[in-house]
Amino acid sequence: MPGSAQARFILTFFMNVLFVVAVLLTGRIVVEFFGALAITVAGRAIVDFTEFLVLRVGISGARTPYGGVFDVGAALTVVVVLLIEWALSVARTRG
Repeated sequence: MPGSAQARFILTFFMNVLFVVAVLLTGRIVVEFFGALAITVAGRAIVDFTEFLVLRVGISGARTPYGGVFDVGAALTVVVVLLIEWALSVARTRG
């Protein structure tokens, strides 16, 4: 694999990992938003699995009318991850 093709492959792989992280965090946001989902075994597993991915921003979550919490840290983490993924896609197409 030439150097340029290898670099594109590595960037694409890292972009795909970031996309999967964003999807997992979005799942966490949905599970926590609806409180009934957060108490299920699958919901608890998603929240526990993604706990180490969430940026600590120091903003408490807002209570929802569905018995849950809107996780501000997870939402901001999704934004940051997708911005990094976008920047990498720009670098990949220009490089």
